[in-house]
Amino acid sequence: MAIPTSALQEINPGSIIELFTIELNTALHGSNTIYRFHNGANMNADGEVVWAGNSYLRFPIECTGFEFGSTGTLPRPKIAISNIFGTITAIMQDINTTTVGNDLNGAKFTRIRTLARFLDAVNFAPETVTSTSTQTVADPADGETVTYTVTVVQDSNGANVFAINGVQKPVITMKRGSTYIFNQSHSSNVGHPLRIKSDAGGQQTTVNAGTLGTDATVTYSPAYPSAPNDLRYYCTSHGNNMGNTITMNNPNTIQQQTTSSSTTQTNPYGTPDPTAEFPQEIYFLDRKVTENRNVVTWEAQSALDLVNVKLPRRIATKELFPGIGAFRG
Repeated sequence: MAIPTSALQEINPGSIIELFTIELNTALHGSNTIYRFHNGANMNADGEVVWAGNSYLRFPIECTGFEFGSTGTLPRPKIAISNIFGTITAIMQDINTTTVGNDLNGAKFTRIRTLARFLDAVNFAPETVTSTSTQTVADPADGETVTYTVTVVQDSNGANVFAINGVQKPVITMKRGSTYIFNQSHSSNVGHPLRIKSDAGGQQTTVNAGTLGTDATVTYSPAYPSAPNDLRYYCTSHGNNMGNTITMNNPNTIQQQTTSSSTTQTNPYGTPDPTAEFPQEIYFLDRKVTENRNVVTWEAQSALDLVNVKLPRRIATKELFPGIGAFRG
Protein backbone atom coordinates (compact mmCIF):
# COMPACT_ATOMS: atom_id res chain seq x y z
CA MET A 1 0.00 0.00 0.00
CA ALA A 2 1.29 3.46 -0.83
CA ILE A 3 2.06 6.03 1.83
CA PRO A 4 -1.14 7.97 2.63
CA THR A 5 -1.25 11.32 0.86
CA SER A 6 -2.21 13.01 4.12
CA ALA A 7 1.12 11.90 5.65
CA LEU A 8 3.12 13.41 2.79
CA GLN A 9 1.20 16.69 2.93
CA GLU A 10 2.14 17.37 6.54
CA ILE A 11 4.60 20.15 7.28
CA ASN A 12 7.03 17.62 8.72
CA PRO A 13 6.21 14.16 7.35
CA GLY A 14 9.38 12.71 8.84
CA SER A 15 12.61 11.20 7.59
CA ILE A 16 12.65 9.01 4.52
CA ILE A 17 14.22 5.64 5.24
CA GLU A 18 15.95 3.85 2.36
CA LEU A 19 16.14 0.07 2.46
CA PHE A 20 17.67 -2.26 -0.11
CA THR A 21 17.33 -5.96 -0.91
CA ILE A 22 19.32 -8.27 -3.16
CA GLU A 23 17.33 -11.40 -3.99
CA LEU A 24 19.13 -14.37 -5.50
CA ASN A 25 17.73 -16.62 -8.18
CA THR A 26 17.94 -20.36 -7.56
CA ALA A 27 18.70 -21.15 -11.20
CA LEU A 28 21.51 -18.60 -11.40
CA HIS A 29 22.86 -18.54 -7.89
CA GLY A 30 21.94 -21.84 -6.28
CA SER A 31 19.56 -20.35 -3.70
CA ASN A 32 16.80 -17.79 -3.26
CA THR A 33 18.45 -16.01 -0.34
CA ILE A 34 17.46 -12.38 0.25
CA TYR A 35 20.11 -9.99 1.58
CA ARG A 36 18.75 -6.86 3.25
CA PHE A 37 20.72 -3.65 3.83
CA HIS A 38 20.29 -0.07 4.94
CA ASN A 39 22.90 2.65 4.91
CA GLY A 40 21.93 4.25 8.22
CA ALA A 41 21.67 7.70 6.70
CA ASN A 42 18.41 8.59 8.41
CA MET A 43 18.70 6.66 11.68
CA ASN A 44 19.98 7.97 14.99
CA ALA A 45 20.87 4.57 16.41
CA ASP A 46 23.44 2.05 15.24
CA GLY A 47 22.46 -1.44 14.23
CA GLU A 48 19.76 -3.00 12.15
CA VAL A 49 16.57 -1.40 10.92
CA VAL A 50 13.45 -3.55 11.26
CA TRP A 51 10.53 -2.91 8.94
CA ALA A 52 7.59 -5.20 8.25
CA GLY A 53 9.24 -7.74 10.54
CA ASN A 54 12.40 -7.99 8.38
CA SER A 55 15.83 -6.92 9.61
CA TYR A 56 17.99 -4.77 7.35
CA LEU A 57 21.72 -4.90 8.15
CA ARG A 58 23.45 -1.58 8.56
CA PHE A 59 25.97 -1.64 5.75
CA PRO A 60 27.56 1.17 3.71
CA ILE A 61 25.75 1.21 0.36
CA GLU A 62 25.45 3.96 -2.23
CA CYS A 63 22.97 3.94 -5.11
CA THR A 64 22.87 6.55 -7.88
CA GLY A 65 21.19 6.99 -11.24
CA PHE A 66 17.58 6.20 -10.39
CA GLU A 67 16.30 9.36 -12.07
CA PHE A 68 14.27 9.12 -15.26
CA GLY A 69 15.33 11.43 -18.08
CA SER A 70 13.30 13.04 -20.84
CA THR A 71 14.95 11.00 -23.60
CA GLY A 72 12.94 7.87 -22.87
CA THR A 73 15.99 5.86 -21.84
CA LEU A 74 15.41 3.73 -18.77
CA PRO A 75 17.73 4.35 -15.79
CA ARG A 76 20.74 2.10 -15.29
CA PRO A 77 21.64 2.84 -11.68
CA LYS A 78 25.00 2.14 -10.09
CA ILE A 79 24.99 0.16 -6.83
CA ALA A 80 28.13 0.36 -4.71
CA ILE A 81 28.36 -1.77 -1.54
CA SER A 82 31.16 -1.67 1.02
CA ASN A 83 33.55 -4.62 0.86
CA ILE A 84 35.88 -3.61 3.69
CA PHE A 85 35.37 -6.89 5.55
CA GLY A 86 35.26 -8.98 2.39
CA THR A 87 31.59 -9.81 2.94
CA ILE A 88 30.46 -9.16 -0.62
CA THR A 89 33.44 -10.99 -2.10
CA ALA A 90 32.61 -14.01 0.05
CA ILE A 91 28.98 -13.98 -1.18
CA MET A 92 30.11 -13.81 -4.80
CA GLN A 93 32.65 -16.63 -4.34
CA ASP A 94 29.90 -18.83 -2.93
CA ILE A 95 27.60 -18.03 -5.86
CA ASN A 96 30.34 -18.59 -8.42
CA THR A 97 30.54 -22.22 -7.36
CA THR A 98 27.08 -22.59 -8.92
CA THR A 99 27.56 -20.34 -11.96
CA VAL A 100 31.18 -19.63 -12.75
CA GLY A 101 31.90 -15.92 -13.05
CA ASN A 102 28.33 -14.90 -12.22
CA ASP A 103 29.30 -12.30 -9.59
CA LEU A 104 25.63 -11.75 -8.60
CA ASN A 105 24.59 -10.85 -12.14
CA GLY A 106 20.86 -11.38 -12.57
CA ALA A 107 20.14 -10.87 -8.87
CA LYS A 108 17.02 -8.80 -8.20
CA PHE A 109 17.82 -5.46 -6.58
CA THR A 110 14.98 -3.56 -4.90
CA ARG A 111 15.05 -0.05 -3.49
CA ILE A 112 12.42 0.40 -0.77
CA ARG A 113 11.56 3.77 0.73
CA THR A 114 9.30 4.45 3.66
CA LEU A 115 9.02 7.01 6.47
CA ALA A 116 10.50 6.68 9.94
CA ARG A 117 7.00 6.89 11.41
CA PHE A 118 6.14 3.53 9.81
CA LEU A 119 9.13 1.55 11.12
CA ASP A 120 8.59 -1.30 13.58
CA ALA A 121 8.56 -0.34 17.26
CA VAL A 122 11.59 -2.58 18.02
CA ASN A 123 13.82 0.02 16.35
CA PHE A 124 13.39 2.40 19.27
CA ALA A 125 14.57 2.39 22.86
CA PRO A 126 12.31 0.68 25.40
CA GLU A 127 10.30 3.03 27.59
CA THR A 128 9.44 2.29 31.20
CA VAL A 129 5.92 3.36 32.14
CA THR A 130 5.17 3.77 35.85
CA SER A 131 1.65 3.98 37.23
CA THR A 132 0.41 4.56 40.77
CA SER A 133 -2.94 3.47 42.14
CA THR A 134 -4.54 4.21 45.51
CA GLN A 135 -6.88 1.90 47.34
CA THR A 136 -8.52 1.76 50.75
CA VAL A 137 -7.24 -1.09 52.92
CA ALA A 138 -7.62 -2.23 56.49
CA ASP A 139 -5.24 -0.47 58.84
CA PRO A 140 -2.77 -3.14 60.03
CA ALA A 141 -2.46 -1.25 63.30
CA ASP A 142 -6.16 -1.89 63.93
CA GLY A 143 -5.93 -5.61 63.28
CA GLU A 144 -6.05 -8.21 66.01
CA THR A 145 -5.45 -11.92 66.55
CA VAL A 146 -7.95 -13.54 68.88
CA THR A 147 -7.87 -17.14 70.11
CA TYR A 148 -11.06 -18.85 71.34
CA THR A 149 -11.08 -21.99 73.45
CA VAL A 150 -13.82 -24.30 72.19
CA THR A 151 -15.51 -27.07 74.16
CA VAL A 152 -18.70 -29.03 73.56
CA VAL A 153 -21.26 -28.99 76.41
CA GLN A 154 -24.93 -29.79 76.88
CA ASP A 155 -27.44 -26.99 77.12
CA SER A 156 -30.50 -26.98 79.41
CA ASN A 157 -32.32 -29.20 76.93
CA GLY A 158 -29.54 -31.76 76.88
CA ALA A 159 -28.41 -30.82 73.35
CA ASN A 160 -24.74 -30.52 72.46
CA VAL A 161 -23.58 -26.95 71.79
CA PHE A 162 -20.27 -25.18 71.35
CA ALA A 163 -19.02 -23.24 74.36
CA ILE A 164 -16.68 -20.38 73.41
CA ASN A 165 -14.37 -19.43 76.26
CA GLY A 166 -16.85 -21.16 78.58
CA VAL A 167 -19.97 -19.36 77.27
CA GLN A 168 -22.58 -21.51 75.54
CA LYS A 169 -22.88 -20.63 71.84
CA PRO A 170 -22.50 -16.85 72.20
CA VAL A 171 -22.84 -14.34 69.35
CA ILE A 172 -19.25 -13.60 68.30
CA THR A 173 -18.10 -10.18 67.12
CA MET A 174 -15.38 -10.06 64.50
CA LYS A 175 -13.57 -7.35 62.57
CA ARG A 176 -12.55 -7.58 58.96
CA GLY A 177 -8.80 -7.63 58.50
CA SER A 178 -8.20 -9.54 61.76
CA THR A 179 -7.51 -13.23 62.51
CA TYR A 180 -9.54 -15.57 64.74
CA ILE A 181 -8.35 -18.96 65.95
CA PHE A 182 -10.75 -21.56 67.34
CA ASN A 183 -8.84 -24.06 69.48
CA GLN A 184 -10.58 -27.47 69.43
CA SER A 185 -7.93 -29.45 71.29
CA HIS A 186 -10.30 -30.33 74.17
CA SER A 187 -11.44 -33.96 74.04
CA SER A 188 -15.11 -32.93 73.95
CA ASN A 189 -14.62 -31.65 70.37
CA VAL A 190 -14.18 -35.15 68.93
CA GLY A 191 -16.78 -35.57 66.19
CA HIS A 192 -17.71 -31.87 66.18
CA PRO A 193 -15.67 -29.97 63.55
CA LEU A 194 -16.35 -26.23 63.78
CA ARG A 195 -16.62 -24.29 60.56
CA ILE A 196 -17.84 -20.84 59.43
CA LYS A 197 -20.33 -20.14 56.68
CA SER A 198 -22.53 -17.46 55.17
CA ASP A 199 -26.20 -18.24 54.77
CA ALA A 200 -26.09 -16.46 51.41
CA GLY A 201 -22.50 -16.99 50.30
CA GLY A 202 -21.77 -20.51 51.51
CA GLN A 203 -18.74 -22.00 53.20
CA GLN A 204 -15.99 -19.61 54.24
CA THR A 205 -12.33 -20.41 53.76
CA THR A 206 -10.64 -21.49 56.97
CA VAL A 207 -7.27 -23.02 57.75
CA ASN A 208 -7.89 -26.32 59.54
CA ALA A 209 -5.01 -28.04 61.29
CA GLY A 210 -4.45 -30.89 63.73
CA THR A 211 -6.75 -33.57 65.12
CA LEU A 212 -10.04 -32.88 66.92
CA GLY A 213 -9.75 -33.43 70.67
CA THR A 214 -5.95 -33.32 70.54
CA ASP A 215 -4.43 -30.28 68.79
CA ALA A 216 -7.02 -29.07 66.27
CA THR A 217 -7.31 -25.40 65.35
CA VAL A 218 -9.60 -23.59 62.92
CA THR A 219 -8.30 -20.21 61.73
CA TYR A 220 -10.49 -17.65 59.99
CA SER A 221 -9.31 -14.30 58.62
CA PRO A 222 -12.27 -12.26 57.32
CA ALA A 223 -11.00 -10.15 54.43
CA TYR A 224 -11.59 -6.44 54.10
CA PRO A 225 -13.92 -5.43 52.56
CA SER A 226 -15.30 -8.66 51.06
CA ALA A 227 -16.14 -10.80 54.12
CA PRO A 228 -19.96 -11.15 54.30
CA ASN A 229 -22.12 -9.87 57.12
CA ASP A 230 -24.39 -12.90 57.54
CA LEU A 231 -21.90 -15.32 59.07
CA ARG A 232 -22.33 -18.10 61.58
CA TYR A 233 -20.17 -20.78 63.18
CA TYR A 234 -21.62 -24.28 63.24
CA CYS A 235 -20.83 -28.02 63.47
CA THR A 236 -20.47 -29.73 60.12
CA SER A 237 -21.79 -32.96 61.66
CA HIS A 238 -24.73 -31.63 63.68
CA GLY A 239 -25.76 -28.37 62.02
CA ASN A 240 -26.40 -24.76 62.94
CA ASN A 241 -27.91 -25.33 66.39
CA MET A 242 -24.53 -26.07 67.94
CA GLY A 243 -23.30 -22.55 67.09
CA ASN A 244 -24.57 -19.03 66.61
CA THR A 245 -24.20 -15.95 64.43
CA ILE A 246 -21.19 -13.71 63.94
CA THR A 247 -21.43 -9.92 63.93
CA MET A 248 -18.99 -8.45 61.41
CA ASN A 249 -17.54 -4.96 61.80
CA ASN A 250 -15.20 -2.91 59.66
CA PRO A 251 -11.74 -1.88 60.89
CA ASN A 252 -10.12 1.50 60.67
CA THR A 253 -8.84 2.03 57.15
CA ILE A 254 -5.92 3.74 55.46
CA GLN A 255 -5.11 4.80 51.89
CA GLN A 256 -2.44 2.60 50.36
CA GLN A 257 -0.53 3.46 47.22
CA THR A 258 0.70 0.76 44.88
CA THR A 259 3.27 1.52 42.20
CA SER A 260 3.80 -0.70 39.19
CA SER A 261 5.98 -0.35 36.13
CA SER A 262 6.10 -1.95 32.72
CA THR A 263 8.43 -1.72 29.76
CA THR A 264 7.09 -1.06 26.30
CA GLN A 265 8.48 -0.20 22.88
CA THR A 266 6.69 2.23 20.62
CA ASN A 267 7.53 4.26 17.57
CA PRO A 268 7.75 7.86 18.87
CA TYR A 269 7.11 9.28 15.39
CA GLY A 270 3.91 7.46 14.52
CA THR A 271 2.26 4.08 14.07
CA PRO A 272 4.20 1.20 12.47
CA ASP A 273 2.75 0.17 9.13
CA PRO A 274 4.38 -2.65 7.12
CA THR A 275 2.47 -1.65 4.00
CA ALA A 276 3.21 2.09 3.86
CA GLU A 277 5.93 2.69 1.31
CA PHE A 278 6.76 4.59 -1.83
CA PRO A 279 6.49 2.55 -5.04
CA GLN A 280 9.30 0.02 -5.05
CA GLU A 281 12.06 0.44 -7.64
CA ILE A 282 13.10 -2.95 -8.96
CA TYR A 283 16.22 -3.58 -11.03
CA PHE A 284 18.49 -6.50 -11.86
CA LEU A 285 22.25 -6.49 -11.43
CA ASP A 286 23.59 -6.55 -14.98
CA ARG A 287 27.37 -6.47 -14.66
CA LYS A 288 30.02 -5.98 -12.05
CA VAL A 289 31.90 -2.75 -12.71
CA THR A 290 34.54 -2.77 -9.95
CA GLU A 291 35.65 -5.00 -7.09
CA ASN A 292 38.38 -4.17 -4.60
CA ARG A 293 39.00 -4.30 -0.88
CA ASN A 294 36.86 -1.25 -0.31
CA VAL A 295 33.84 -1.55 -2.56
CA VAL A 296 32.02 -3.66 -5.14
CA THR A 297 30.02 -1.79 -7.79
CA TRP A 298 27.42 -3.09 -10.21
CA GLU A 299 25.45 -1.53 -12.99
CA ALA A 300 21.79 -2.47 -12.84
CA GLN A 301 19.08 -2.51 -15.45
CA SER A 302 15.32 -2.38 -15.50
CA ALA A 303 13.33 -5.56 -15.97
CA LEU A 304 12.19 -4.08 -19.30
CA ASP A 305 15.79 -4.12 -20.51
CA LEU A 306 16.36 -7.80 -19.81
CA VAL A 307 17.18 -10.11 -22.69
CA ASN A 308 14.13 -11.67 -24.37
CA VAL A 309 11.77 -9.35 -22.50
CA LYS A 310 9.49 -7.40 -24.81
CA LEU A 311 7.06 -4.63 -24.18
CA PRO A 312 3.51 -5.40 -25.20
CA ARG A 313 2.19 -3.36 -28.11
CA ARG A 314 1.07 -0.02 -26.74
CA ILE A 315 -2.50 0.90 -27.49
CA ALA A 316 -3.20 4.60 -27.13
CA THR A 317 -6.73 5.32 -26.06
CA LYS A 318 -8.58 8.57 -25.78
CA GLU A 319 -7.39 10.53 -22.76
CA LEU A 320 -8.32 13.96 -21.56
CA PHE A 321 -5.54 16.27 -20.44
CA PRO A 322 -6.70 19.38 -18.54
CA GLY A 323 -5.82 22.53 -20.41
CA ILE A 324 -4.88 20.72 -23.59
CA GLY A 325 -8.08 19.05 -24.68
CA ALA A 326 -8.70 15.68 -26.20
CA PHE A 327 -5.80 13.54 -27.31
CA ARG A 328 -6.21 10.58 -29.63
CA GLY A 329 -3.47 8.20 -30.61
